[in-house]
Amino acid sequence: MTKSILPVPGPRRRRLVAAGTAVGLLATLMGGVAQADPPGAEPADHPDFEVEEVGPAIFSTNVRSGEFGLDSDGTEVVYALSNGEPATFSVVDPATGERSYAQALEDYELGGFLTQADDGQVYFTARTGSYAGLFQFDPESEEITNLDVDLQGQRVLYDGAIDEEGVLYFGTYPDAMVMAYDTNTGELRDYGSLTDDAAYVFSLGLVDGEVWAGTGPVPHLFRLDPDTGETTEMFPPEHVMDNADWFIGLEHRDDHVFVRLSPRGGYDMAVYHLEEERWLDEVIEGTFDTPVSDVIDGKVYFLVDDVVTGFDVESETAFSTGFEDSWLWQEMSEAVGTYALTAVDGEDGPIVTGINTDGQVWHYHVESQEGELVHADVLGSPAGAHSMGVGPDGAVYMGAYLSSGAMSRIDPQTGEIDHIRGPKQGDAIITHDDQLVVSSYPGAGVHIGPVAGGWQWGQAQEVLHLDRGSPYYQDRIFAMASMDEQIAVGSVPDYGQVGGALTVVDPRTGDYDFHRDVVEGQSIVSLAHHDGVLYGGTSIHGGIDSSPVADAAEFFLWDVDSAALISSEVIDEDVSIINQVTVDSSGLVWALTNTGLVFTADPETGEVLDRVETGLATGNNWGRTTSLYEHDGWVYGNAGSSLFRINPDDYEVETIVDGGVRESAVDGTGQIYFAGSTNVYALNATAPACDETITGAHNGPLTLDEDTTCIVDATLRGPLTVDDGASVYMENSSLEGPLNASGADDVVLEDSAFNGPVSIQDSTGTVALEGNEISGPLSCTENAQTPQGGQNTVTGPTGGQCAELVE
Repeated sequence: MTKSILPVPGPRRRRLVAAGTAVGLLATLMGGVAQADPPGAEPADHPDFEVEEVGPAIFSTNVRSGEFGLDSDGTEVVYALSNGEPATFSVVDPATGERSYAQALEDYELGGFLTQADDGQVYFTARTGSYAGLFQFDPESEEITNLDVDLQGQRVLYDGAIDEEGVLYFGTYPDAMVMAYDTNTGELRDYGSLTDDAAYVFSLGLVDGEVWAGTGPVPHLFRLDPDTGETTEMFPPEHVMDNADWFIGLEHRDDHVFVRLSPRGGYDMAVYHLEEERWLDEVIEGTFDTPVSDVIDGKVYFLVDDVVTGFDVESETAFSTGFEDSWLWQEMSEAVGTYALTAVDGEDGPIVTGINTDGQVWHYHVESQEGELVHADVLGSPAGAHSMGVGPDGAVYMGAYLSSGAMSRIDPQTGEIDHIRGPKQGDAIITHDDQLVVSSYPGAGVHIGPVAGGWQWGQAQEVLHLDRGSPYYQDRIFAMASMDEQIAVGSVPDYGQVGGALTVVDPRTGDYDFHRDVVEGQSIVSLAHHDGVLYGGTSIHGGIDSSPVADAAEFFLWDVDSAALISSEVIDEDVSIINQVTVDSSGLVWALTNTGLVFTADPETGEVLDRVETGLATGNNWGRTTSLYEHDGWVYGNAGSSLFRINPDDYEVETIVDGGVRESAVDGTGQIYFAGSTNVYALNATAPACDETITGAHNGPLTLDEDTTCIVDATLRGPLTVDDGASVYMENSSLEGPLNASGADDVVLEDSAFNGPVSIQDSTGTVALEGNEISGPLSCTENAQTPQGGQNTVTGPTGGQCAELVE
């Protein structure tokens, strides 16, 4: 025997996380290349673990704001803001898609409005979750200037419009203000809050020298005199305001003002005749959040759902352009939406042009009903995972925040990230039978589809859509649980509303039972199912811009068969959110709260049994950016930006990663992944020291009776026995004879050949087999933790716990 620590030849492979200590493959354990601390997440603070950077969680182009204008020499361009971390600003040619300029907007994540002044200067806004910025782009010098305006604590700036004098007007959140920025003098004028009962001035337009401003989620429509600051509220008729909570768009076109509203089951548009001071009887339904074009030959164009539709301003009637019958519409069927649109008078009639969220520019010739689709080279950027869940294929899937329809998948065998399509915001991800289930925002939707052959968003079916507004007033789904043939869904209500819901849906039929206020006035943000009972946790917080009606969250039990509440109680007066609920393999219920308290509960009665203080408080109102799951005999989770685990025997809490953790999950092979601000990381074991290393040829029986032995590039002839408490790590080796491990600690076998029976029983630590060839029977029984790995070839019978690891 030769004692040594050897580097392992060949490419570095994905690491398995092993039981208890999360031991990895031998290639990792033998001392691979040290890794620099990954940006966006702290290195592991626990001696048993290290952090490996996998890559950007989600990378996409996500154009949520655009402006069709001119560059410095009069060439038509598109100015585009793409959301991400960071957000980006791009200038592209709408005819060719070629990019002439782009810049990342460091420290900003979300684009706001874009508008171009008569002198060619471009003004736009961007924001984070906490503050907003106002910017100027000079097309001639190609420079972006942060105007550094004192925005008086306003976190979002909405719907900017600039007048002929160069004064830029915009609305704000959270104080529902109107502001005016003089681009000539740099002075900012504050017109104050327009109302006390709405937080947003979401829409703003210039109409005959006045500023029109619409609010939400309590809808008001104001006309403001920019000289005097005096406001007059308009009161549209009942048929316009029916079920409307928001004014989301205002565009003045000749004698008409086009007023877009929400939710109304979608986005609808009312039309107001200025001179005659009347609202049209017809409200145009489903107009999405896309502006109305300029008037071309007496007509304007906009989108109804995703279909180009015209409106004759003389006859005041909407008409079809034939877009729904074009190949262009079919080609864009999976696009999330178009947030910027224009129309010009071409040689052969009107041409409507838009840019989709995924960076595709489309042109539609109304007369010929022909079109072109051009990929625009908009600068994309990473986005952090908004949600993480495990699919039926064992892969970790990630949903994005307000994206262009982006998701990603981490392959459980290779550890590589695949960027795939999904909803524009995936709030929760679970497995139901052999299908993947994803919830979507806005409107509280649930989508289900197969992953066999690869997840295809276009093949997923929407089996539930509660929607904002009457009758359900629900908007976000952060909790789902699979229950035999049904799916339980917990939801957060609409803006300004309290009272979430528990909905049970049958994905085969789409039938569902809706139960609002299971806990009066509270949202349902966590769910777990076991043996006919739903275990749920609430948040006292409702939709944005609502005020809680309760002081403490509640833990509840729901009988699935009778559709009735069994019990509901406050666990702790200081707990306002029960972020996560899970049931371990023994049937014990575990729950995580916003204060960092973890409690266990009796599955029959719901009685709290034990309380564990992690010290990891989380501030999100709806329990997001947390997780809780059983793995390798421990309870793992993340809260307070940290990854932790709890020993269920003595409730000792161990912080594994301190800082930078937003979501986490364990895949089907036992690999733990977590997402930081933009990147995904794998949690792996630190390499234990090999007390002995065996290489080369060894003839005769070999018994390992203590410590840790690494067998690398070795040929063993004779039986191998691993006794109580010993550990063996074997790679790229062969064994002529039986392997018997009984009562061992860790047994890790990789890319090795065994000519004889392999028996692993009563191991207390890791059992991992991957890529082995076994000529003989394989038996794994009574091991403390579930064996991991896969891609093993066995010519003899396979029994016990390792059956799932054989091809």
